[in-house]
Amino acid sequence: MCVNDILANGGEPLFFLDYISSSNINKKDFLELMKSINLACKKSGCSLVGGETAEMPGIYKKNEFDLAGFSVGVVERRNLLKKENVKKDSILLGLNSNGFHSNGFSLIRKILKKKKISLNSNTPYRSNNKKISDDLLKPTRIYVTEILPLVKKGLVSAIAHITGGGIFENLERIIPDNLYAEINFKKYKIPESFLWLKSCGKISSEEMLKTFNCGLGLIIIVEKKKIEDVTKYFKKNKTKFQILGKVLRKTNESKKIEIKNFGKWNLT
Repeated sequence: MCVNDILANGGEPLFFLDYISSSNINKKDFLELMKSINLACKKSGCSLVGGETAEMPGIYKKNEFDLAGFSVGVVERRNLLKKENVKKDSILLGLNSNGFHSNGFSLIRKILKKKKISLNSNTPYRSNNKKISDDLLKPTRIYVTEILPLVKKGLVSAIAHITGGGIFENLERIIPDNLYAEINFKKYKIPESFLWLKSCGKISSEEMLKTFNCGLGLIIIVEKKKIEDVTKYFKKNKTKFQILGKVLRKTNESKKIEIKNFGKWNLT
């Protein structure tokens, strides 16, 4: 999540630091955590340079632990991504997520508890993971190596990393006040995991889009004249993407984000 946030500003992650605390540091669990963090650093092209490990038996119960971290990155001033870069008639492109990433878990836990669904039960939708717990905890997809080359070439105007607040809140941050983004993609295939959760918790379409990524982990805005270069790059690198809609001139009636069609969820 940290390196994707740096990317959303046009930056390149340099290094990552972690913090792990527990009542008692279990060597096996500790090494598994460090291995996972180091793997994510390699995928994003940054280094794990240190951190803090603490044992606090008076604070944490047995088998409880706390894990946190942060990343530092750098961006050339000319590559800085901001909403002022976004122009009318620009195109919205969406890149797939690989699951729920790291958001909406308070609601997920509430639904599982209310429906008395065990984390060890079989995944009730098509998935490579057999258990719900494994599917929910898939690591967040890292987009740095795929998107950073486009940023450095000046082909991207702005990036929305779809985290807490879903598509509505995160996309809104990168749209200038005089413009609005229109998503109109009736053919979009919403991942089954999100459809299952929506049905299971009886969540409205709008609430789903305000809470979860709903299958799109990153939305990038590209000028119309540059869209061919970007789509060629994605096809060459076998990066799956969706053309979601475009940026239009705002009127008094229009909201900053208008979602007319989103797969099966028609919000009009």
